[in-house]
Amino acid sequence: MLHPLKVSAHRAERELVTLDARDPSRAARSLAPFAAAALLAWLVVPIGSPVDWSEYLISVVLLAVSALLAGLSCVRLLRAEVGQVPASLAFMAAVELLRVSVGGMSSGASALAMIPIFYTALYSRRRGHLHIVLGALALFYLLPELLGGSPMLPHSEYRAGIVMLTVAATIGLTTQTLVARVRNQARNARRREQMLVEVSQAVRGLFDSSDPRLEVCEATRKISNAAVSILLEPAEGGALAATARAGLDGLDVEMVLSADCVHPAHTAFATGLSRVVPGEIESCSAHRELWMACGRPASILYQPVTRSGDVVGVLVVAWPEAVTPASARVTVVTLLATEAAVAIHRADEISALAGMAQTDPLTGLPNRRAWDARLTRAIGEGQPFTIVMLDLDRFKQFNDAHGHPTGDRLLKETAAAWREVLRTEDLVARLGGEEFGMLLFDCDMQSAEDVTERLRELVTHGQTCSVGIARRRPDESLEAVMARADRALYDAKASGRDRACVSA
Repeated sequence: MLHPLKVSAHRAERELVTLDARDPSRAARSLAPFAAAALLAWLVVPIGSPVDWSEYLISVVLLAVSALLAGLSCVRLLRAEVGQVPASLAFMAAVELLRVSVGGMSSGASALAMIPIFYTALYSRRRGHLHIVLGALALFYLLPELLGGSPMLPHSEYRAGIVMLTVAATIGLTTQTLVARVRNQARNARRREQMLVEVSQAVRGLFDSSDPRLEVCEATRKISNAAVSILLEPAEGGALAATARAGLDGLDVEMVLSADCVHPAHTAFATGLSRVVPGEIESCSAHRELWMACGRPASILYQPVTRSGDVVGVLVVAWPEAVTPASARVTVVTLLATEAAVAIHRADEISALAGMAQTDPLTGLPNRRAWDARLTRAIGEGQPFTIVMLDLDRFKQFNDAHGHPTGDRLLKETAAAWREVLRTEDLVARLGGEEFGMLLFDCDMQSAEDVTERLRELVTHGQTCSVGIARRRPDESLEAVMARADRALYDAKASGRDRACVSA
């Protein structure tokens, strides 16, 4: 929610900065006060005075040209340099002809020359435009003096000209400064409002994301206009390691800050206090390659990521320009870091629960649910594979003779030994009791038999196992290949155990 002062600034800018809109009605409203004052002057000034109608009509034409240029500029059909400044100059020329046409100084039209000053100060963002119009005002008063004066425009008018120029410059420059300040406040208010909306959207995305660590880095970089965003989390030995990053896609470097490294990230992690390191910060970077890849940023924020008061990580955000601790960017990063801690914790818990649901608690191997899911995926992807069914021989008698704790150790130690010799792409799972299943990918039958022999030799506690092997045929269903592997295992058991049988 925006502060009321920022909301007021926002509304004020919408009223003042009409050049940013293409709305004709808004343009008409912005020009209405000036048009009303000019129309009233052109109607009232000729009353009771001798009028040179030719000069008066030319002044009316110049007035119309000025209004047209100003209107086109307001709806952005003309650039400010083409519309605003010429409109002011044309208006000032029209005023000059008006006062000459009705008697010079006595006409009272000179005060109208202040209108272009107010108009330019309110609606032009450039100080140079105001300087041009002030120069035109100086010529408005002093040019007749330089040309020798006249009864209608006596030499004494230069004093009034100097006074008016001084007043106009003071009012114009002050007004333009105040308008610029309001515009800046409104711009900042809009940016904060936009950031808050983006933060809200990013937070919703964090809780729906499969990788909230990467998501928070991407969101932080995008919303705060940062060059780089890195999430550091505790690693072994008190080190901090990067677990996600955004903005370093082209740099293949592992960022690990050892515990004995003096680095602001360690300070932020230890104290729980955020820190913006500005200016010459190259000496604070523990990795020259990483520093250079970040584009030698001018500011780096080390923002602790906390959950329930405990620091669980550090969000490192780098900007190419100087950023102060009180800036909206730092506030946005703080908000994201707080929400990120909750989202990451939630994702980790869900991942752990999912792992528990698919892991056998005794052996640590995948369970029947994970086995079925992997088989289904392999069938769907059309991967060639071989199924190996393993069953420990006379396991019930072993349990009865040595006790269940020893039987559990047999299962765990044998499972660990099998897992060590398999490739990472293969799978061994405990399907229930003393029965195990194995998936071997891209493996011919001879290789499968060789692997099986090695596995049989690794059964601990002097026990043996029987094995059934079946290689999936093209277009064979899952049920069919599983049935062949089970039959091969049954054949191995029926043939005297401690052997492997291959399905025909």
